[in-house]
Amino acid sequence: MGSCLTCFKSPPNATVNNVASDGVVLGPETAITDPEATVNVLLVETDDLLAASPIRMTSLGSERKSGSFKKTIGLLNGNLNALPDGSSLPGKDLATQISDNDLNKLFEEYKDSQEDAILSEGIERLCCDLGYKPDDFAILVLAWRLDASQMCQFTKSEFIQGLQQMNAASIDDIKLRLEQIMEKLKTDSEDFKLLYRFTFRFGLEPGHRILSLDMAISLWRLVFTVHTPDILPRWLHFLEQHQNIRGVPKDTWNMFLNFVETCDITQYDDTEAWPSLFDDFVEYEQERLKLASKNPEAGLEGSEGGLVTAVAIGVQEDDNNNS
Repeated sequence: MGSCLTCFKSPPNATVNNVASDGVVLGPETAITDPEATVNVLLVETDDLLAASPIRMTSLGSERKSGSFKKTIGLLNGNLNALPDGSSLPGKDLATQISDNDLNKLFEEYKDSQEDAILSEGIERLCCDLGYKPDDFAILVLAWRLDASQMCQFTKSEFIQGLQQMNAASIDDIKLRLEQIMEKLKTDSEDFKLLYRFTFRFGLEPGHRILSLDMAISLWRLVFTVHTPDILPRWLHFLEQHQNIRGVPKDTWNMFLNFVETCDITQYDDTEAWPSLFDDFVEYEQERLKLASKNPEAGLEGSEGGLVTAVAIGVQEDDNNNS
C-alpha cells in the first residue's frame, strides 16, 4: 500500500535474513475461486499449530480470562462471505452480475498512468474516497479481501476479482462491505485467523521470507485493532527494547496467536515447543514482574502498567494540590 503503509516500510539500510526458519519456500496463498465454498483449506505449514477453537486472550498473571471472540450463531464455517447477522454476502451468481464495465471504470480511476495496476498514489486516493487513512485497519481488510500479493499495489486482476467476490462495484459498495466484514471480524475467530495469516505474507518485502522487526511490530499493532490481547503492549515493548532481533519468521508470527491464547507468565513451560523468542520474552517479563513487586513504579515502563503508574502519580499530585 506504498505510502498507504509508509510507516510499515523497512528503512533502506535494514537487512533481513531471507531464509525461512522452516526451510519451506513460501508461495502465493491459494486463491478463493468459489465464493460459496467454505474455507476449509488444509495449510501444510507450521500455522497448522494454530488452535481451531475460539481465541481466548489471557492476562500475564495467574488469573486467566477469556477474550471477546465468540462464534456467531448461524455463521457458515469459515465462509468469508458470511455476515454478522448470519446472512451471506452475495456469492458467485450475483457477483457475476456486476458489470465488468463498472469495475473496469472504477479500476481506471485509480490505476497508475504507466502500469496496469493501482500503485501508491492511486491507493492513497482510493483510501481518501473511502474515508480511511492509508494505514487504517480497514485498508488492511480491503487488501485481504482483494488477496493483494504485496503492499503498495493492487493488480487489475486482484482489484476486479476481489470486488466481484465482495459484490461491490462502487465506492459506496466497498465502504458498506468493509463495515460488514470488520464487524464480523470482531466475533469470528476463524475469519480473524485467515486475516492474521494473510497479514504476514502481505507485509513481506519482495524476495524476503521473514518480516523485518519494525514491520512486524507495526503489523501486530494493526492486525489486532479489533481485539487487542492483554499481552500485546508488553510483547511489543519487549521487541522494541531488543532491536538486535534479526526479524520475525512465519513460525513465530503464526504461533503468536497460540501464545496469546495460552500464555500465563507464572505457569509458562519453556520445555514446550515455543519459539525461542517467546522464551526470551517470558524471562524478560518475569524479571520485570519481580522488580515491580519490590517497587510498584519499577519495571513497568512501556507497558500498560506504565500508564497506570502515570495516572496514579497524576492523582497524587492533584491530591497534594487540593490539600
